[in-house]
Amino acid sequence: MQLFFPMIAVLPGMLTGVLSVVAAVVVSFVAIALIASYYRFQHIVQQAEDTHPKDMDVPTPDILRVQLARYLTGCSQRGSSFTLSLIQANDPSLEIRMDSPFVESIKKAVRHDDIVCVYDAQTVALVAEAEPNDSESVFARITSKVAEICPEVSIELLRAGIASYPGHGLRGNELLDVAKEALEKTDMDRPAFMPEIIDADEEDEEESQETSMEGEEESSIDEEEGSSDAPAEKSPGGWAERRKSGMLDELTGVLKPSAVSAYMQRMMNDLRHKKKKAALFCIGVNNIDHITRFHGEETADDIIAGVSRILQDNVRATDLIGRHEKHAFLVLAQVSLENAETIGKRISTLIQQSEIVSGTKKLKTTITLGVAAYPEHGRNLHALYKAGQKVLDYNRENDIRAYAIYDPEIHDSMPSKPIKSIKAMKA
Repeated sequence: MQLFFPMIAVLPGMLTGVLSVVAAVVVSFVAIALIASYYRFQHIVQQAEDTHPKDMDVPTPDILRVQLARYLTGCSQRGSSFTLSLIQANDPSLEIRMDSPFVESIKKAVRHDDIVCVYDAQTVALVAEAEPNDSESVFARITSKVAEICPEVSIELLRAGIASYPGHGLRGNELLDVAKEALEKTDMDRPAFMPEIIDADEEDEEESQETSMEGEEESSIDEEEGSSDAPAEKSPGGWAERRKSGMLDELTGVLKPSAVSAYMQRMMNDLRHKKKKAALFCIGVNNIDHITRFHGEETADDIIAGVSRILQDNVRATDLIGRHEKHAFLVLAQVSLENAETIGKRISTLIQQSEIVSGTKKLKTTITLGVAAYPEHGRNLHALYKAGQKVLDYNRENDIRAYAIYDPEIHDSMPSKPIKSIKAMKA
């Protein structure tokens, strides 16, 4: 029996060695699989622009999913939107291939960076960086180019189902499903269709009661004493990077009015599902008409741009700022009602104390600011907008140049304005 003891003592060491070898083999196998998958992905991307899917031995829907994944990554980093269009010929006699005149005509109608690929035997997919309200003009340009290059194609039969990122979803499969459903709803009177971009909170409001709010809320402005003059640190995905995007207003560097709806609705929906509180600041710049009459349009633009810079320097990169109407801004921030009051006062004071340079002149201005908070004043972006806008209108009418929190007993005397920036888009 003693002869076996040394062998038994060695077994644990042998077992450790075997496990190490097995682990190394598994890791090597996974690494090889990942590398092979990456190179296959790159191979598909490189060939997809010119080669028909059947010639690549790849299912046609897979080509679109690969291209969507690549496009989603780029647009999410830039903070820009794009549209996915499924363009159907509805002509069985027409052969749709990547090298066919029909596909070539679509390529010539769009930008070089836009993606065109075959989706099925009758449908071409187009992925283009564009705002939702540009989809109609893009489709008109495509039909015009198809009519010019492919006279054999009946323009009256062309149909397009369109989905927009991020308004209709954040993943490729979501966008593809929306585009397919939209395509089914097209007809002779409506050859191109984009479903309405709806705030998910509105649908939930009819079915659910107030959701309990938990967790600690973060202030959208640095609350530390003495930090009001220090610019906030920007994250790689913040406003400095987003200025490069076509979604931003050239003068102010914040979201265009046409882009405010999609981005703020998506952020509002995310905050609600995470059980975070939020506040919408409706900010109107005062005396712009007076400044325009006495100093000119260029000086008025400098004032608007200066106010925008103050806002950008004093909110977090994760908060959203958008231009609203002609001389106003909207800011959506993750913040409680209590902190929102502090922030409203602080923003008003900062702008009032700042000197904005325009040429050789140094000018000052003031703002009127209305605040509406979730969930206290509304369960969705539309409700917050209407409440905040009422505060803004009330203060303007009564010449109150300060901030105020929405109070239904005071501000509901003001009529609701038609919603301009916060709206749905159709093709």
